Formats: sequence, C-alpha cells, structure tokens
Amino acid sequence: MIVAFIMAKVESMKSRSVLEEIRKMDEVEEAYLIYGAYDLLIKCTFKTPEALSSFVVNELRKLDGIKDTVTNVCAPD
Repeated sequence: MIVAFIMAKVESMKSRSVLEEIRKMDEVEEAYLIYGAYDLLIKCTFKTPEALSSFVVNELRKLDGIKDTVTNVCAPD
C-alpha cells in the first residue's frame, strides 16, 4: 500500500468546491484546507505507483481550480 500526502494550490474562489470534489474521490482518505504556500492537504492511498501517477495526472490536476500540486510519498514502515 502506498500512502501519499498531496498538497495543492487552488484558485482562491474555488477552494471549498474543489475540496468537496476531492473528498468524493475513492483514493482520498482525508482532505483539508490549510494555510501557507499550499491550499489543500490530501491524504491518499494507492496499490501501485502507476495508480498514484494516474490519479495525480488524470484526475486531480484536471479539476477546475487546481493550479499546482506537490506529491509526498511516505516511506514504508
């Protein structure tokens, strides 16, 4: 199991609507609005690295309002 924390920059007027859409996604365990350089913190789990890549490129980055993402993959225990 791959655990990743993804930080996203979002257009300011769309933060809450983007958060709601992200929370509906199957891969997402938790998602929060945050303060700082990024607007959202998203905890996700994946079965393969390919699934992670596909999620970020084909789903997350295509959401209206997402400007940028940074993916942090957790080291195994």
